[in-house]
Amino acid sequence: MILLFVVGGGVFAAWKMYNAMPAQKQSQIPTTPVRKGDVIVRSYARGELRAVRSATLTAPNLFGTVQVTKLAALGAFAKDKDLVVEFDDAEVLSRIEDKQLELDQTDEQLRKQQAELAIRNNQDQVELLQARYSVRRAELEVKRNELLAIIDAKKNELSLEESRRRLQKLESDIKSRMQQAEAELAVLRERKNKGLMEMVRERARLTQVKLLAPMSGLVAIKQNRGGFMGTFGMAVPDIREGDQVQPGIPVADILDLSELEVVARVGELDRANLREGQDVLLSLDAVPDKKFNGKIKSMSGTASANLFSADPAKKFDVVFSIDMPQLLSALGAKPDQIQRIMATAEANRKKPPLATMPSMFAMGGMPGGGAAMMMGGGGMPGGMPGGMPGGGGGGPQMMVMQGPGGAGGGMPGG
Repeated sequence: MILLFVVGGGVFAAWKMYNAMPAQKQSQIPTTPVRKGDVIVRSYARGELRAVRSATLTAPNLFGTVQVTKLAALGAFAKDKDLVVEFDDAEVLSRIEDKQLELDQTDEQLRKQQAELAIRNNQDQVELLQARYSVRRAELEVKRNELLAIIDAKKNELSLEESRRRLQKLESDIKSRMQQAEAELAVLRERKNKGLMEMVRERARLTQVKLLAPMSGLVAIKQNRGGFMGTFGMAVPDIREGDQVQPGIPVADILDLSELEVVARVGELDRANLREGQDVLLSLDAVPDKKFNGKIKSMSGTASANLFSADPAKKFDVVFSIDMPQLLSALGAKPDQIQRIMATAEANRKKPPLATMPSMFAMGGMPGGGAAMMMGGGGMPGGMPGGMPGGGGGGPQMMVMQGPGGAGGGMPGG
């Protein structure tokens, strides 16, 4: 009984103390309502905006000095087959003239050798006919030996043997001279073929001095790293007219801005929550107050590490598409301009795939170089704020991606 009395007194005292507490202090006790719903996974990464289709124009091997004489302006719009870069062709033209002169000389020697061979063949045929006539006459003289003295008969036999030996030697000499003449002609023909091959090679180099745009797009000039002699930390200048470049180095990019995409690197945990075809929302740094629709185009199956980045962890590459009409409309393009741009994208899409797809940052950044992506809407009632409309259980997740801001530039036709 005493124990029950003590416990009851303690409970009564605690209740009195709670009632005596101020209302403000009572409200500080954290509480939360319990509700049932899906868990939304959020991931953060940095993305980069780039062109879906692009082409790199490289300096040709002109077998000599490769000097830029004409160069399209940075940011200029080049149509299909427009001249973008032209190199000095003086050395190539000089070599073509020299090769043509050598070919003419070889042709002259070949014609002269053939004429001499024809004359020599005629002379050999005359000598061969005379030798055969001498053999025939000696044979007729031998048939008269029965009517002649022994000494005269012996002379006729010796004369016949001498005529036959002379005919045999003449035939052998003619054959040897013919083989020698054919060998000399073969040497001249081989020299001519070699000259023709070199001429074809030089003419092919001449066609490479002009680099034409393989498709319609924006011109992005590369940096002249081969001829840069500055110190560490200095900015590498862009290639300009008059610069000498090394064969094979990129000179300019043609960027098809009619269709863009975003590429990002995500970790292993985020990769498990993504799938191709997932709807996304993108936010560009250049247009931070608007969001754009997109989808996951592709994801790499293996992770790789970027040795030049601050993060050495291995990550997966993910490529996102973007709704181009929506993006162009947000950037101020008119409906007719959007229609022309999409027609250009469709025409370029039907062309064979190009060799290279460099980043849009090759020209110093594109409008809205960074992108923020929000994928899916989750299963929360009413959806996530600013996200996709709410869905049922097991809906897609959400990812937010932030990238570096882009620099100037413009959309084609905008």
